[in-house]
Amino acid sequence: MVSFIKSCTIAGVDTEIIRVECDLSRGMPVLNMVGLPDAAVRESRDRLRAAILNSGLDFPVNRRITINLSPAGTRKEGTHLDLPIALSLLAGAGNVPAEKMEDYAVIGELSLDGRVEAVPQALPMCIGLKQKGVKKIILPKENLKNVSVVEEVDLYPVETLREACDFITGEAVIAPVQGKRPPSAFDSPDSEMDFSEVLGREEAKRAIEISVSGFHHLLFTGPPGCGKSMMAKRIPTVMPGMTYEEMLEVTKLYSLCGMEPEEGGLISRRPFRAPAGNVSSAAMVGGGAGIPRPGEITLAHLGTLFLDEMPEMRRDVLEALRQPLEDEKITISRSQSKITYPSKFMLVGARNPCPCGYFGDPNRRCTCSMQQIRRYQERLSGPIMDRFDIFVDLAAIDYDSPEWMQSAGSPCRSSAAMREKIEGARALQEERYIKEEIRYNSQLQGRLLRKYCRLEGAAKEVYDLGCRQLKVSLRGRDKLLKVSRTIADLEGKDEIGAEHVAEALQYRRRDEERDDYQ
Repeated sequence: MVSFIKSCTIAGVDTEIIRVECDLSRGMPVLNMVGLPDAAVRESRDRLRAAILNSGLDFPVNRRITINLSPAGTRKEGTHLDLPIALSLLAGAGNVPAEKMEDYAVIGELSLDGRVEAVPQALPMCIGLKQKGVKKIILPKENLKNVSVVEEVDLYPVETLREACDFITGEAVIAPVQGKRPPSAFDSPDSEMDFSEVLGREEAKRAIEISVSGFHHLLFTGPPGCGKSMMAKRIPTVMPGMTYEEMLEVTKLYSLCGMEPEEGGLISRRPFRAPAGNVSSAAMVGGGAGIPRPGEITLAHLGTLFLDEMPEMRRDVLEALRQPLEDEKITISRSQSKITYPSKFMLVGARNPCPCGYFGDPNRRCTCSMQQIRRYQERLSGPIMDRFDIFVDLAAIDYDSPEWMQSAGSPCRSSAAMREKIEGARALQEERYIKEEIRYNSQLQGRLLRKYCRLEGAAKEVYDLGCRQLKVSLRGRDKLLKVSRTIADLEGKDEIGAEHVAEALQYRRRDEERDDYQ
């Protein structure tokens, strides 16, 4: 007799339905498992026998047992297949009716005494099963807290293998738990940091406001102590809240790395990742044995990736940013697998103007030669620099200057005030692109860029003149239009005016800027 039980496996961010097939036939008593199982799945043979017998159930003896995990060409990983394999075996032996399991999917690990243990990555599995059309899932009771945020799915928590069998045979009743969407609201980070504590630096705050509003990439350049890192670390306090779909997407990615919230539920704060300067390429991009796991680029999805002292980072790490910055996804190729992860993040970089950090500082003497300065600047290649939308040069703070005295005595905008303005600009973008496949101005390309960033009259003249004088590249011209669109949105304007283009030009660098160091 052949029986079938549905389960699943994770391949990158995708969930694939696995059909656990069991066949019992005459022959030498042996249990064979086929269908590319990994070591953890193969070891389940010994756990199954003990769990079934210790649950007071009959294990088929003197039978040749064949377990097939279909599709056979997909590699199967994880202990979550223990419970579906056990149920399929019992159904094949006639102990439970397999026909009653057609609408269900099953995940769960078994202990030797028959208890159903929690499994990692239960949330992405349930999300994927829902997307595949499965509406009923039998799962470990310990995983219920994490996966109950998946709406439109009936969850049947079980504690033991015997309880699962009794539920299938109808001897026990398990009330389904309805997945419910949590409230979607801004969740303020547990931090005392606020932009109201940053005195002066209004040009940097304005740049951050524009960057967050349109999801534009931002690069700070300035000497040590001018506030680059201080302001970057406050960016999460002005990030708008996430939608339910975004929270689900981010939590799913973190669950793949075993970083889901300990208290259960969804991650409601936009990620802020700040890897160390000595981060490896594998840690940044993703990797590992078997199926590659997400790296920092993916963990920053829908949030911010902050790279401090960018020129000091390894060249291969920086060059690995080129694909995700352009395509909003990262593809990891291995000999046995090829996985694509989403990587739609806002890159915020910081760098010194020279190796010692004091080139151009009126208060400190720079000890670098022009050749050293040029080599230092060239550590950020032209293609990487061209992927930044906004460039901000920060001068050293002169605490005795009248400008500093005036800014220190004037009130500063709080993060809440900045976030309110940013959310207004984001609302305009969501309404504008409701019929498009994008959400932010930074995602405008080709036809959409020409449609929503049309310039006329004085705005066109300022744009053409500025591009010629600054020698802006073709990619830079598109970025200039996108930033202008965001500045207009912050003003609540439908049309891009000359003043919006003029401000956007202030945040562009000359593409020939390295001539300054020759």
